[in-house]
Amino acid sequence: MALSKNSLLVLFTLLSLNTILAQDSLQTVVAKDGDGIFSILRNEGIDIVKYYAEFLELNESKIKNGSHLIVGEEYLIPDAPDSFKRRGTKVIMPDAKEAPIFEEELASLKIKDSTLKQAVFYILTDNGRGVLGDSKKSKDGIATRMARKLLQSSARVYLLNSSSKDSLELIDFATVINKKYLKHTGDYQRLLVINTHDISAKAKTDVAVYHYAESKEGKEFADNILKMFGKNTIKLKTLNEYSEVFVNDKDVTFAKNILPTITFIDMGTKSTNNKKTLKVTTNMKNIADLITSGILSDYSNTVFEDN
Repeated sequence: MALSKNSLLVLFTLLSLNTILAQDSLQTVVAKDGDGIFSILRNEGIDIVKYYAEFLELNESKIKNGSHLIVGEEYLIPDAPDSFKRRGTKVIMPDAKEAPIFEEELASLKIKDSTLKQAVFYILTDNGRGVLGDSKKSKDGIATRMARKLLQSSARVYLLNSSSKDSLELIDFATVINKKYLKHTGDYQRLLVINTHDISAKAKTDVAVYHYAESKEGKEFADNILKMFGKNTIKLKTLNEYSEVFVNDKDVTFAKNILPTITFIDMGTKSTNNKKTLKVTTNMKNIADLITSGILSDYSNTVFEDN
């Protein structure tokens, strides 16, 4: 049945209103001297090829000669859930405030591959386990470098730490992480807890990797990271000599109450039991690369098994 003129008018009005409301929710940026569409999108961490046409459509009345921007004019930014800004998030406790991991550096990020498109990683630092002083700089450096590499392989990354003067217990992070885990149900999800102890002052640091005894996936995750740390020294038959189970009551409680598969990495202090530790060159890039390689190995093995 054909719609009446009044019905068509109402429909057109609703569609127009929805468009206006959608545009009102979009972020904007003011064009500066030298800005073009490419640089605007790149600086927002957005895929240029994918969102170029949408940018043109959103801002057609403010674009001259097909692609030129007007200095001082405000431009709408396309809603891009897959942007680096949206996929890389810092979560600051105790209030769970969120901010992009990268902002000024967004233009330097480039998608290298889609290997980790269905993967979500939680990297927890500054978690109340005695990490103080200068080690925070090293720890954040490792986590940020990991985030960069994981994002460029199309993963989603959450960096979690605390701005509180009082140390938080691990369990304080559980609710925040579990909510995000449920949001991404169906994806490959892993939680890595990194503890460092003044590693920046040493040429080499002791590294121990721990897993939860009751988690098969947790042991596999830890073992894949261990293999990368000891790729020239650890053989499959000796892997269990380095494979650690955490027994601290607080860690066990956290593992029991957290949804993603979890692994701990301790750096800069020797293991207190008879297990072996690994000596690794103290270099943030080197350590970040090794952990990331272990993550990629675990992901590829997990996907292979699922298929």
